[in-house]
Amino acid sequence: MNRLRRLGAAGALLAVTTACGVPTGADPSTIAASDVPYGLAAPSSPPSPDPVPVPDAEAGWAYLVGADEALVPRARDSGTGPTDERLGELLSALVAGPTEEERAHGLSTALPAGLEASVFGIDDGTATIDLSGAAPLPSSRRAVAQLVLTATSLPGVEAVLLTSGGEPVEAPLPSGALTDAPLLPADYAVFLTPPSRPSSTASPTAVPRPTASTPGPSPTVAPPFVADARPDTAAASPGAAVTVTDVRAGRQDGYDRVVFEVAGAGLPGWDARYVPEARSSGSGFLVDVAGDAVLQLVLTGVGLPGDTGIAPYSGPDPVPAGGAVVQEVVIDTIFEGQMVSFLGAAAERPFRVYRLENPNRVVVEVLHQG
Repeated sequence: MNRLRRLGAAGALLAVTTACGVPTGADPSTIAASDVPYGLAAPSSPPSPDPVPVPDAEAGWAYLVGADEALVPRARDSGTGPTDERLGELLSALVAGPTEEERAHGLSTALPAGLEASVFGIDDGTATIDLSGAAPLPSSRRAVAQLVLTATSLPGVEAVLLTSGGEPVEAPLPSGALTDAPLLPADYAVFLTPPSRPSSTASPTAVPRPTASTPGPSPTVAPPFVADARPDTAAASPGAAVTVTDVRAGRQDGYDRVVFEVAGAGLPGWDARYVPEARSSGSGFLVDVAGDAVLQLVLTGVGLPGDTGIAPYSGPDPVPAGGAVVQEVVIDTIFEGQMVSFLGAAAERPFRVYRLENPNRVVVEVLHQG
């Protein structure tokens, strides 16, 4: 679930618009019963099942808001064309909102009225969706969840980058934190279950007020993104030969971030996992890394600077992190097309790894809690 990719600037803009018209032609003629779609010539129409049936090859899922405020998928026809065209059809159906029958069953939408969504392109599994209209930047976390979960219901779409006027926008995560990074469906999985509600059995006047001697409960703060501590891997693009040109680390709200910027041919892959101890690749010697836990990051598709012709990162090494969890980054060496680095951490916290472009870089983010 940690895997995440972001697309570059290229991509054809496919506006999500709808139009209808009445065809004109010759005098009416009889149509064979075999040519009437979906059994419209039947003497009586059976009640429509819920959700609406759509051929499997054309099915997409528009996520709507249920009566209990949980998001629920409803089948929509997204056609059989290329993925970006299908996504445009699916977003058009989502923006149109629930049908009359669905509204009668309590379904609604959190998307603002007048919202327009356009598909700017899909690159390496990340779809860029440009928002415009009367209220182009939805502040509702549930509305963003509808967009992300709907888009990623299509095969070939793994993440969503929201833009406005072609520029990335900061979207709210379930925790309320804002990010302009690509959004994963796992980030918004919390909206698939009804929100917990306080018990109404006790009278408000019976609730004791906290005092200095009896402090109230500490509020639960949701993490800024969904992650875990399991190994995370991704393959390099075919023929990749990159050089790491910069390494930087810093503390963010709720997590620490380490960025490996690269240049060269193709895009790198990675293997990230916690290891019992840091050992240098090739020699196997122990490497001194600060912290009680070691997150090893192996970048793949790496070439020697003499082969790529690109000046490598020149330090400092170790890289000071100054994070709540990540204390420093130690760069080991390049060995057989791989570059090994060690993130010294205070504990084995959940993490995620993803790739960004323009410039190309691999990002590691480690949660402060978990």
